[in-house]
Formats: sequence, structure tokens, C-alpha cells
Amino acid sequence: MANVKSFMKKVAEQGKAAPPPAARPEVASTPVRSTAVAPSKADRRASDISDAIVPCHTRQEFAQEIRYHWNRSRKEFLSIGRYLNRAKDILPHGDFEAMIESDMPFSVETAFRFRAVAEAVDTGRLSLDVLPGAESVAYQIVTMTPDELERAKAQGLIRPDVTRRQLIDFKRSLRPPKDVTPNDRRRQLLAEYARLRTRMAEVRDELRRDHGIDPEHDHGRAGVTIDVEAEDIGAADNGADADGDRG
Repeated sequence: MANVKSFMKKVAEQGKAAPPPAARPEVASTPVRSTAVAPSKADRRASDISDAIVPCHTRQEFAQEIRYHWNRSRKEFLSIGRYLNRAKDILPHGDFEAMIESDMPFSVETAFRFRAVAEAVDTGRLSLDVLPGAESVAYQIVTMTPDELERAKAQGLIRPDVTRRQLIDFKRSLRPPKDVTPNDRRRQLLAEYARLRTRMAEVRDELRRDHGIDPEHDHGRAGVTIDVEAEDIGAADNGADADGDRG
């Protein structure tokens, strides 16, 4: 029994004398986990700070903060477009499409707009200074023809605060209407014919009522009468001018 107690005492003393787990070589040699967690928390804190609403009290302060986030939004979707364009060039065939369909929080159409805007900025077709704050608005600019782009610049539409509706209306004002089908053209002609018939009937009634002329039955006389009256008026005017000159 004494031997057992002595053995247990030695074990307990060895346990107290043993170094703590954190000081063990195998634990001390793996600091990657602790250093990996710290940047993540720091990034979250930085993100929280940048997204926090700053107390503002004056017009200038509000304008400054709004401009900051506006410019930030432009840079964000521009960066997304650049990453997408690089991914398209680097990833193996099929991986890019699979990434867009499965890994992205936006649609294929939105990805296409991101890419088109980024390419336009990087190739110098669209200046960053006039880039709108939303990719859907900027896309309306980059899809313009060179002639449309020059006209839009002349009208002051290429600017950061332009709206999507303004750009769409501008494009529609420049482009001709779609081709008219034969049925549509026939309806247009019939409507025009009916309008002209109504107008001709109104003119005939006025001529018969106020001038005693029926152009349907005496077209020649009506034409002569009208011509004579026009000539008489012109002659009277000329005579007055001549008299005035003589006077």
C-alpha cells in the first residue's frame, strides 16, 4: 500500500511539474491558426467602420459622405467586372460559365454588364470621371454606337448622375421605328384615307354653302374662279404697291 501511495504521489508531482499545453513544442509550432483568425476579425471591423453611418449635421457633411459611398459603389462594380474579365481569360474552358451560373450571387446578364463596363473603362472608351454609380446605367452608355456617344456627349448626358431612363429615351429618339408590316401599312393608309375624305367633305360643304361652288360637279369653273380670285388679289396688291411708289 505504501508503494502504491508513493507511486501515485510521484505521478501527481510529475503532472504539476509538466509544462502547460500552450508551451509544448507541437502547439507552439502551429501559430497559423491564431494569425489567420486575427486578420479576419480586423477585416470585419474595418468593414463595419466603413459601412457605419457617420453622424452628419450640415449639408456639406452629408454631401461628402454620399459622394464617398457613390464613388465606392462605382469602384466596386468596376472591380467585379475586371475580375470577371480576368477569370474569362484565365479559367479553363467551361469553368467560367459554371462559376457564373453556380458561384455568383447575380445572373449571367448582370455579369455581362459588369464585364462590358469594365472593358469600356479599361480601353479608354468611357472615362472613370463620368462613370455612373450603377452598372445598369453605365451599360446604357457603353452600348451606344460611336455616333450616339458623340451626340450624347453634346447633349450633356455622359455624366455620373445621368439616369437610366434619360439614356433609354435618348436612344429611342435617335433610332428609327421598327419595320412596318404590310398589314400595319394598310391600316395606316386606310386611316389616312378616311381622314382625308372627311376633310374633303368639310371643304366641299364650305364651298357650296359660302361660295356657291360644288367642286364635284364644276371642277373646271371652280378652279378658274379660285385662280382668278388669287390673281386678282395679287394684282390688287401689286397695283397698290405701284400706286404707292407713284405717290
